[in-house]
Amino acid sequence: MSSDKQTLIGELGTAIMRWQDQTQKFDELVGHIYGLGPSERLCLSFLVQGPQTASAIAREIRLTPAAVTTLLDRLEQRGYVRRRPDPTDRRKVMVKSAAAALELVEAVYAPLAIAGAAMLDRYDVAELNIVSRVIRDSMEIQEKAARELAERGEPRSR
Repeated sequence: MSSDKQTLIGELGTAIMRWQDQTQKFDELVGHIYGLGPSERLCLSFLVQGPQTASAIAREIRLTPAAVTTLLDRLEQRGYVRRRPDPTDRRKVMVKSAAAALELVEAVYAPLAIAGAAMLDRYDVAELNIVSRVIRDSMEIQEKAARELAERGEPRSR
């Protein structure tokens, strides 16, 4: 591998790490301003994909079903989520974003999406395909690393 390529790979690795840090800082600020903890923010982010069952939410945000029930109670009281019976299986309850969550997305995340779309519009289709592939591949690496770390079960304190 050429030293130019190694240098660029190192710079990209650092840039991705800084991007993750900036995203976390932004989300923490959103949480501070809107009074949402990390699990609540993860839940609301997951619900952007559409209605979910409480068990799917629990798996996604790595909480016990009892903890998710408490979390959903808090979010429902604040107008962020609604629980409704599943129309195809009355034994299931579906959780969906409610007005307050949609307002938060519109106020806080929509401007980011608009700015991001304008930035991405500067690139041609071939470049966007590369960026998309890098992001998907990076997510796979991170998901695998998280699974391995969870399986290893590092001690919480030393």
